[in-house]
Amino acid sequence: MGQRSPLVTLAAAAVGLVALLVVNSTQTGTLASPPAAAPATATPSPSPEVPQTTPPPSPTATPSRQQVVAVFTGRTTGGEATLAIAVKGGRAVAYVCDGRSVEAWLTGTHDGGRLALRSKSGERLSATQSAEAVTGTVTVRGRQLSFTIDKADPPAGLYRARTSRNTIGWIVLPDGSQVGVDNDGTPAPAPPLDAASGTATVGGAPVTATSITGDETF
Repeated sequence: MGQRSPLVTLAAAAVGLVALLVVNSTQTGTLASPPAAAPATATPSPSPEVPQTTPPPSPTATPSRQQVVAVFTGRTTGGEATLAIAVKGGRAVAYVCDGRSVEAWLTGTHDGGRLALRSKSGERLSATQSAEAVTGTVTVRGRQLSFTIDKADPPAGLYRARTSRNTIGWIVLPDGSQVGVDNDGTPAPAPPLDAASGTATVGGAPVTATSITGDETF
């Protein structure tokens, strides 16, 4: 074989060197680590919407059973006596009198519109109450009297005064007329009552009367 000339050998070496550089460059690009990705920024989850609730309205205060007061006044069916009944919650007070010498105070219960009252001396009252009237019977001195009496607005109503010597009862009717008994052991007609001020004069001395509401005990 013929020998290669130095120039051919040098050219071949140069070509080989160039090829080697190209290979290295290609491998370096392939193996290089990819640039680190920027850390992902967490997107905050939207807060769940809290439904806006309107607070329920405060319940309207209603008067308790013991605060309900009603007074009924009138005369017995035959006009024998005048009667007043005061009702408050589950209690009731009645006063019956003829304005001269007969009278009785009765107390008892009011349940579901039914009244059952009794006095210390044995008089009894049994009645049924509606919104505007009371109908029933009252027994006084052994005599049973029927009645229907109507609801009355102040100053009509039932009043009572007590001193060291006597007890006085008044029934004030819607027309302003009064019937009552002053009892100091010897019953007599009651003196006039000023219903507006709740005062009367007994034996020259002023006396203050109390409006009976129905829950008193005698």
